[in-house]
Amino acid sequence: MKTYIVDTLMGIFAFDESGNILSFIDFNDDNQKIIEFYVSLENNTILKEYYDMLFDLKNSSFNEFIFDNKKLELLTSQNLNYKTSLEIFSIEFKRFRLSLEEQLKKVGINKSRSEILAKYKEINVEFTKRKISKVGGQSDIIIIQIIETLEIMKKSISLFSSRLREWYGLHFPELTDKIIEDNILLAKVVSIIGNRENYNINNLSEKFEFNDNLLNLLSKKASESMGSEIDLSIVQNYANQILSLDLYREELEVYLDNLMEKVSPNLKAIVSSLIGAKLIAKAGGLKKLAYMPASRVQLLGAEKALYRFLKTGEARPKHGLIFQWRQIRSSKPNYRGKISRMLAGKIGIASKIDFFKGDFIGDVLAKEIEEKIKYIKIKYPEHPKEKVNSRKPTRKGKWQKKRKV
Repeated sequence: MKTYIVDTLMGIFAFDESGNILSFIDFNDDNQKIIEFYVSLENNTILKEYYDMLFDLKNSSFNEFIFDNKKLELLTSQNLNYKTSLEIFSIEFKRFRLSLEEQLKKVGINKSRSEILAKYKEINVEFTKRKISKVGGQSDIIIIQIIETLEIMKKSISLFSSRLREWYGLHFPELTDKIIEDNILLAKVVSIIGNRENYNINNLSEKFEFNDNLLNLLSKKASESMGSEIDLSIVQNYANQILSLDLYREELEVYLDNLMEKVSPNLKAIVSSLIGAKLIAKAGGLKKLAYMPASRVQLLGAEKALYRFLKTGEARPKHGLIFQWRQIRSSKPNYRGKISRMLAGKIGIASKIDFFKGDFIGDVLAKEIEEKIKYIKIKYPEHPKEKVNSRKPTRKGKWQKKRKV
């Protein structure tokens, strides 16, 4: 005999072809119990209470179970090995759901239509919160937040360092003008040494590993400096804040490196953690990067240049963020486009494997990339001649062919 299984937020009901309720599981208005049932479906498991109900029906000669919930039908068939069928548009299910208020009264549950709708709203809100929480905790979302934070921190350190140069330059302008160009090193010197009177060879050599030429230069410039006397305590405290911010930046990069090793090891193996994280952030997530064609991956980050090319006919961009990869950045201009195209294809492969949790083949991909680069440089030893563009953009940005004279 046939029995229809319908799941609602009030409970799970089994009824026969005549509409008579044979058995039911009452959720007792317990939100946790309702959520537990539907979460178990998402996790491909069945609650023991549901299994017991179907087992009793089976023993009562009901040997075919009909569902309108595809996931519930599939799990019942796979896990319990019962004969099942899916009838989403069955009139029996439609009639039962539309008359749910009356059906509940048959099993002693008195609920008005407004109370039933309020329960549906309450559970939907709870499910939405859980989904948002689950999405927010995804590792690639965290990667996006970290890499964007790092970008802000690097810009901030650069701006703060520019202010430090101007401020400390009032006291020792020769130092900030030409001698020390590294911002973090300058902050360390300002924090540790302070007053230019302390720039003697012995003092500097104890605290820094400078070569002899730089030690002599710093000592000489400090003794001949034309800077003024200012309160250096506040300047040194400001330098300490820059150093503290840079230390936190290093900690974030280490954390990002470990996270990329866990989430996207293949992508990290071929382009490093920082560039891989930037690509994920620019694409909007690892999934979007995995589904993105190689041609688009190649130009991620070069959207403005691409639009300018389409509108004005200026030089077509060859690369976007991947230009930061050392092998492209250090190559000659005539190789960069070819290497970028090849690398974008490998990035596509790596991101797909990472997203679908495949095996680690990053070392194999990295080796293939190195061999391809060598092949490109052998095959194209000379710079190709530039092609004359036979088209020119109109004032509105549309292309037209040049007329032959």
